[in-house]
Amino acid sequence: MVSSWEIAKECLTIHDKALATRPKVVVMEVLGYNNAMIATAPYGPYWRQIRKFATIELLSNHRLNLLKHVRESEVKTSLQQLYQLWNKKKSSNGDKVLVEMRRWFRDVALNVILMMVVGKRIPNSYEGVETVEWKNLVHEFLELAGKFVVADALPFLR
Repeated sequence: MVSSWEIAKECLTIHDKALATRPKVVVMEVLGYNNAMIATAPYGPYWRQIRKFATIELLSNHRLNLLKHVRESEVKTSLQQLYQLWNKKKSSNGDKVLVEMRRWFRDVALNVILMMVVGKRIPNSYEGVETVEWKNLVHEFLELAGKFVVADALPFLR
């Protein structure tokens, strides 16, 4: 823990390269293709190269403007699905329909990412075998990414 601004400045300017890398953990070596993903790669030439690529090619204003229609289309489609769900269930429950908004926002975000990356969306966010498979894969990846492995604490076990 850094307790003063002088030490913080020294850490961020003089010793920045020594402190900039991430710890090497077994889970990310396995799930992240030997730390090839931008989120798991250690600081160095490879990380700088993929960061530059991501910044220029994927996250530039021009690219985000090109993909604006994907975000808008997905939000519109998700709102239509929400309306259809409400319309289908309103007759049995009056005018009120319970919707788990956390799940809805997660599905919108997942569909936007899938459309941008693979050009495919989950067809119906609340049903279907493919929907369950995608969600289970994402959930399992995130769950495994947070697991503790003894070899991380005791490196001689690797």
